[in-house]
Amino acid sequence: MLDIMKQVDPRAALAVYVAAVLAAVVGILLLASWLREPGHDGFGVYESGAAPGTPMRGLVEAPYFMIAVAFMIFDVEVALLFAWAVAAAGSGRDGLVAAAVLIGVLLAALAYLWMDGALDTGPGAHGSAPQLEGPGQ
Repeated sequence: MLDIMKQVDPRAALAVYVAAVLAAVVGILLLASWLREPGHDGFGVYESGAAPGTPMRGLVEAPYFMIAVAFMIFDVEVALLFAWAVAAAGSGRDGLVAAAVLIGVLLAALAYLWMDGALDTGPGAHGSAPQLEGPGQ
């Protein structure tokens, strides 16, 4: 198997890869357009699963953005852990200690956010951040 791979021209392999990616993207888009339920304006339901309606005119609640920011922070850190997992065998004990420290810091940050109320989004949610009052409130 490896002998065959050494004989393949890298440009041909790249062309096959690009063609496979383009075919997959076109296939996914076609399947999505076939499965989508059209809305009243001809467009289908978008990410949230809710039908598109009138545009929002008021303020967006701050806890929504707090959770979005927390998700992005933890998502990037998990990407670092995936990179560590690939090199875990070669990194030895030092790599394990570094990953354990990173996980500990992430858990401490999550515990702080949880105790501060930054993850509460329901009615009566409170945190240390000041609450903004919109018009009519």
